[in-house]
Amino acid sequence: MKRETSLIILLVVLVVILIGIYTFLPQTVASDRLKQFSSCEELKNFVKTNTESYYGWGGILSIGAPAFSKTAAPMAQTTAGAEEARVSEDYSKTNIQVEGVDEADIVKNDGKYIYTVSGKKLVIIDAFPAENAKILSEIELEGLPQEIFINKDKLVVFGYETESRGYSENTFIDIYDVSDRSNPTLKRNFSLEGSYFDSRMIGDYVYVIINNPIYYKEEIPLPNITSGSEVKTCKCADVYYFDTPDYSYMFTTILSLNTQNDNEDITSKVFLMGTTQNMFVSLNNIYVTYTKQMSQTYYTEKLINEVYMPSVPAIISSRINEIKNSMNNTYDRLQLIGEIIQNYSEGLSEQERTSFEKVVQEKMNKFQVDIARETEKTVIHKISISDGKIEYKSQGEVPGNVLNQFSMDEYNNYFRIATTTGHVSRSGESTSANHVYVLDSNLAIVGRLEDLAPGERIYSARFIGDRCYLVTFKKIDPLFVIDLKDPFNPKVLGKLKIPGYSDYLHPYDENHIIGIGKETVEAEEGAFAWYQGIKISLFDVSDVEHPKEVSKYNIGDRGTDSYALHDHKAFLFSKTKNLLVIPILLAEIDEEKYPSGVPPYTYGDFVWQGAYVFDLTLENGFILKGRVSHLENESELIKSGYYYSSPYDVKRSLYIDGVLYTVSDKMIKMNNLDNMNEINKIELPYEEEYYPYWR
Repeated sequence: MKRETSLIILLVVLVVILIGIYTFLPQTVASDRLKQFSSCEELKNFVKTNTESYYGWGGILSIGAPAFSKTAAPMAQTTAGAEEARVSEDYSKTNIQVEGVDEADIVKNDGKYIYTVSGKKLVIIDAFPAENAKILSEIELEGLPQEIFINKDKLVVFGYETESRGYSENTFIDIYDVSDRSNPTLKRNFSLEGSYFDSRMIGDYVYVIINNPIYYKEEIPLPNITSGSEVKTCKCADVYYFDTPDYSYMFTTILSLNTQNDNEDITSKVFLMGTTQNMFVSLNNIYVTYTKQMSQTYYTEKLINEVYMPSVPAIISSRINEIKNSMNNTYDRLQLIGEIIQNYSEGLSEQERTSFEKVVQEKMNKFQVDIARETEKTVIHKISISDGKIEYKSQGEVPGNVLNQFSMDEYNNYFRIATTTGHVSRSGESTSANHVYVLDSNLAIVGRLEDLAPGERIYSARFIGDRCYLVTFKKIDPLFVIDLKDPFNPKVLGKLKIPGYSDYLHPYDENHIIGIGKETVEAEEGAFAWYQGIKISLFDVSDVEHPKEVSKYNIGDRGTDSYALHDHKAFLFSKTKNLLVIPILLAEIDEEKYPSGVPPYTYGDFVWQGAYVFDLTLENGFILKGRVSHLENESELIKSGYYYSSPYDVKRSLYIDGVLYTVSDKMIKMNNLDNMNEINKIELPYEEEYYPYWR
């Protein structure tokens, strides 16, 4: 009578077969040499070869969105001349990663005026002095604005066009002359096929990345740029690419434009890449990264070679080799191999099968850890930028996945990057590990520090000078201090293990780091922890071998959240003012409902939303100065359940002189920073039906 094959063997064999069904990619050797297509037919064949076996025939990408007109609606007729206006020299700017490299945001200020996105409108406010604050103008947009820059008297707006057709989302870029803030004038507007990914501004130039997915059918439409009635057409020969197999391709357009010279042509280059996931920009280079998709055929062949063949007798492995080298197609070969392994297992005694399963499981565990570094790779492209010029430099790759822009940095002509490979499991065995790599100017790895905190993953990273600060987490939070002084030999200087974790790290000074994340309670029933409320920490790293938490402040219970956890631009800090401001959605637990004690997995009810304002010093740590909310009726929070969103959510804060300005979609409120007394508030022209989903 046939014995039943154990579940573990069946599952693994099934994985092998199923992967084979969907994977027939050729084992192409990737080339890191930048190429250009000689024809549209070559481009089409390249995409078809590498994608059709995964997805078959895709849809047709619809192209051709019109250029929309944008009009400015004056709100006041008086122009505030520079000689008459009171302008503060003491004002906050957007929280950025690299000095001199500005990042677009939903709010900007220049010490006199505040520029903010409110629904479909861009609003300019005469904000200083606060007592006389008023709206000067509203720019009505046909599309939905996402982010903005202000540069002298030029306002740059990025957004997506609401009448985009087909599968693609179209992006608009508008440049306004705001020398008369009460009457902005549209000077240039561009319509680009694809989704706005990110942008930076260095000096007078703005650099923008647009992603445009490829939906293959008879033809592959190329991304074009429309300026007014003029269309700048991309030709197939203009597309740069690498001979690298992938199953998801994007046209990634990198463009630059001069914010001050309206007559200077836009500069752009189009690259065929995987989906752009993260971007780091220094003063001289753009680094774009995406996850490399390795052929699953390679994965399954390696699985058979390293897990199964060493686990079976020589006669069985010889039969597997014969099938591997046969002329059968991939699916048939993998199916036959699966049947051989299954039949071998079913022919074993109970004791033999148990031993076989144990050997296979041990080899599988090791295989998963080892293969993670091969199948999970981040591709890095380096593009030089200077005064609007864009020049491709080099390509590199490192094992693992990148968390965000703060996991990357450029310092003394070296590029540093922190990654995670593998996965974290609550109940099973985690295969994750964390790594730091140093690459030279050609993006070749010259230094590496691997296998940090096995079983955990990176929650936040920050490169500052010749150090890297890394937070990993699964059950308890290790803060690593890593020395990068010798780029060829990175090493751990010290680490601190405390409850909780930090999602974002911010320098206080050269020896102290601020962290914001979640407090946690270790779970008794597994290798994980229950996150609780918001936790802000101040770390002293002056003794690099023994970093310590010198101050902390916990806010709310499980369910408490902050925009600053996900977007560093919501984080406001000034060392000179001893000021820290973060937006908070506060959740609290009514402990009377739990007479036997509150379980650590219990969520609190939302009770408040607004900004927490702290006085922060090394001597006294975090001291709450006050809270600012834009909500008038907090009962809406209590009735909201697990999900809450309001146009009165405070998302950003800034200061001009001694006044704190908090900003929501619907309101700007002004409070005295000394005593937190309210000075003024302005209602913004937000319309509910245009509530943007991305913020």
